[in-house]
Amino acid sequence: MSIKFTEIQNSAEKNKIKSLYHTAIPAEERMPFFWLFSKRKRENVSFFNIYDGDEWAGFVYFSYNNDLIYVWFFAIDENARSKGYGSAVLAEIKRLYPDFRIVLGIEMIDECAENNEQRIKRKRFYERNGFRETDYMLQYRDLKVEFLLFGDSFDIEELYAIFRKSGWFIGNIIAYMWKSVIRKKYD
Repeated sequence: MSIKFTEIQNSAEKNKIKSLYHTAIPAEERMPFFWLFSKRKRENVSFFNIYDGDEWAGFVYFSYNNDLIYVWFFAIDENARSKGYGSAVLAEIKRLYPDFRIVLGIEMIDECAENNEQRIKRKRFYERNGFRETDYMLQYRDLKVEFLLFGDSFDIEELYAIFRKSGWFIGNIIAYMWKSVIRKKYD
């Protein structure tokens, strides 16, 4: 396996990513695709194709500030799943940004959720890749997301700084909105 990240070069790649984005990311977690695509050229935003040699395997979208990365979206093509690509992608991010801490959000385990088994597997996957729980969660309507961290501790204000920096004026709106829905898990 030879994972590499590449910039989006053409409409065919953009359309593959858009299709995977709409099928792999739950609707309640998605942002408008045009917004993500328009922010990809910002200094602190990375929106990459994932390739294994010449084979397209998925995409990753993250932004960063100082030494903290927030992975907004990460999806592997259905035909490439369960082949080690997820771990390889996380290893590549860690290799490219060796002094960075990484934060991402996953749906919280919920025995009543239809996809609870998937949630458990996803959390175990990230734990096997060095991520651990933080004290923070996001709750918006029925959506409950817990934040996982690779690296030392982080302050939630660092995450808000990433949101603000990620997109002109709309980044400030996201930071403001998320401040009202992110809280300590055990308050």
